[in-house]
Amino acid sequence: MRCGESGHMARDCPRGQMIAPTGPASGSGSAPGPSQRRDTGKGIVKGRVFILTQIEVPESTFVVGGTIYVYGFSASVLMDSGASHSFIASHFASCLNAFPEDMPYVLDVSTPTGGSMCTDSVYRDCEISMAGVTVYAYLILLPMHDFDVILGMDWLSAYRACMDCYNKAVDFCLPDGTTVQFKGNKGFSTPIISFI
Repeated sequence: MRCGESGHMARDCPRGQMIAPTGPASGSGSAPGPSQRRDTGKGIVKGRVFILTQIEVPESTFVVGGTIYVYGFSASVLMDSGASHSFIASHFASCLNAFPEDMPYVLDVSTPTGGSMCTDSVYRDCEISMAGVTVYAYLILLPMHDFDVILGMDWLSAYRACMDCYNKAVDFCLPDGTTVQFKGNKGFSTPIISFI
C-alpha cells in the first residue's frame, strides 16, 4: 500500500502516488536533487539552501546577517528567505551542551550549484536570544563553515517575519503578538552559495 490505508494493493491505491513523509516545509519550496542516502529506510524530503559561504554580492540579496546567541553562545546568523529550513553548523553545534535527535526522514538539501547533501539530525527547540528576547528554532545539522546558524523560511514563517534587506533588519512576532526588530550588521558581507 502507498497511502498507509489497508484494504487495497499499492497498484490500486486511490491516491495514485507515494505519499512523502511530513516535516518542516516538506513539499513547499523544495528543489530537485538526487539523494545520497537511500539505504536508511527513511523517506526523503527535499530542502534547499542558497547561501553557505561569504562572498560579496549586491545589497539587494534577500538575506540579513548578524549575531545571535544559541544557548548563550555567540553565533553568526544568516536569515535567508531562500532557505527552506533552518540549519546549524556541525562545528558550532559540537560546542553546545545539547544533542541532536534523528529525524523521521532524510532531508536532501539541494543547492543552486547542482549538489546536494543529506542529513537526518536536528536540534529541536534550540534556545535563541536576539534583540533582547528568547525564541526557539528547530536547527538541522549541516556541515557549513562561514555561518553558525541559518534561519530559513520555516522559522521566518513561524515568527511571521518581515525582512527589510536594505536596512538589514527583520521584524518578527512573538507568540503573544509582540513585534520585535532584529538589527542585522549593515557592514555584513552578503554571501552567495558555494558548497564546501
